[in-house]
Amino acid sequence: MTGHGVARLQDIPALQQARAAATALRESDATYTWGQLERARAHLAARLRERGVRAGDRVLVVGENCAAMVALLFAIASLDAWVVNVNARLSANELDAIRQHSGARLVLFLPDASTDAMAHAARIGTEPIDSGGFGALLCSPTDAAARPETVQADPARQVAALVYTTGTTGDPKGVMLTHASLLFVARAAVHLRELRADDRVYGVLPISHVYGLASVCLGSMLAGASIDLQPRFTPAGMAAALE
Repeated sequence: MTGHGVARLQDIPALQQARAAATALRESDATYTWGQLERARAHLAARLRERGVRAGDRVLVVGENCAAMVALLFAIASLDAWVVNVNARLSANELDAIRQHSGARLVLFLPDASTDAMAHAARIGTEPIDSGGFGALLCSPTDAAARPETVQADPARQVAALVYTTGTTGDPKGVMLTHASLLFVARAAVHLRELRADDRVYGVLPISHVYGLASVCLGSMLAGASIDLQPRFTPAGMAAALE
């Protein structure tokens, strides 16, 4: 499936519900089906709404590649909020600067795949929330001062993700990526890589990076392929996955 009828990111899990029992994600020794992913999307969206996340809010997600990061991507999109995926290996100063600049309503931490995420969570102060079976999820207090952006009905104007550049030549810049722009890259990845639903993709590029998000993650999932999510590259891990 190339997903030509998909207009927004959260439509991708729904597209695959005819194959609800097929594997969508793998991490370590766990596997998650398309049906489980769609249920987690709805569950997480409800939990975030209870925490005060509104359409147009930014939600900061601190972690490394894992199934919960993917489920949150779709959950946040389904609220018309913006996901701000941040690699947990950033320093405390870098993370704090992005949090302040983005005006995040909420900060979520994914400690199962990242000891760095756990350290950030301990520094900021969090409490656990139910992830719907997708591992540990820690949540900051809601920022009452955060102000939502205007919601756009047109997917070409509605922002889905705020991705921060590395800042190698200055301070990191927040780049606003719409649903339409991310899905354009995802469809191009399906075409160029000739992805199919029976493919299995080794997902080691960080989802916090634009290529890992748009091409590897969204492109693979748009095609219905499954992704082996890897928080970090190790030669032994890749050899085991290939075997």
